[in-house]
Amino acid sequence: MSGRKVLVGAHRGAMCHAPENTLAAFEKAIGFGTYRIELDVRRSKDGHIVLMHDATVDRMTDGKGRVADLTLAELKRLKVGGSETIPTLAEVLSFVKGRCRLLVEIKDDGIADDVVRLIEQAGMVDACTVSCFNEDTLRRVKALNSRIATAYFHLKPGPLNPEDIVARLGVSLLIVWPKAAVAEQIAAAKRAGLHVRCGFADDMTYEQTYELFRRMAEMGVDEMACGRPDWIARMANEHDKDS
Repeated sequence: MSGRKVLVGAHRGAMCHAPENTLAAFEKAIGFGTYRIELDVRRSKDGHIVLMHDATVDRMTDGKGRVADLTLAELKRLKVGGSETIPTLAEVLSFVKGRCRLLVEIKDDGIADDVVRLIEQAGMVDACTVSCFNEDTLRRVKALNSRIATAYFHLKPGPLNPEDIVARLGVSLLIVWPKAAVAEQIAAAKRAGLHVRCGFADDMTYEQTYELFRRMAEMGVDEMACGRPDWIARMANEHDKDS
């Protein structure tokens, strides 16, 4: 760790404290001292970029249907978790500007141009990182604005060539899950200049989560995230004292 404190990340905001991907979840996360909030974006029927992890609104709202088949007005009428509304990316960028960094995961193909435009208009080019499982989308983001950082997912155990990833895609952030984390690969990623973020599931006890946190921190992971950023902040302090 070289004396560096692990940075606090949030997954879809503080989603264990407020409905995921809502301003309420982001406010909670910021209150917990979060360095970077991850969120998911899709495009509505009438071309607006909105926050929703799933392709449909069924799980998270009192409505039904695909995000791509609903207009912004229709989406705004829905309640998320019974109390919140679905925010647009523009609203979120304005809400967090100067308060927190963002990790914007693009869930739909063909919306990179819209996402980059909104980030630029918000003046948050240096505060946003874009992730996507589609490598063409990552390349498109870089082609549109080379200053916007991008991220690569490594979620399953297997080979990883950080130098190749950086050369091919120009990414600066590596996102790993604990089951895929290997000390040698993390070290290689950091030698290649990558910042490493690890995400945890939210179905563990504090003690179980801390054991994973400790193992990841000892591998040199820079940033850790889950739906309880308050836990991550507490763990970072505990581990810093013990190191």
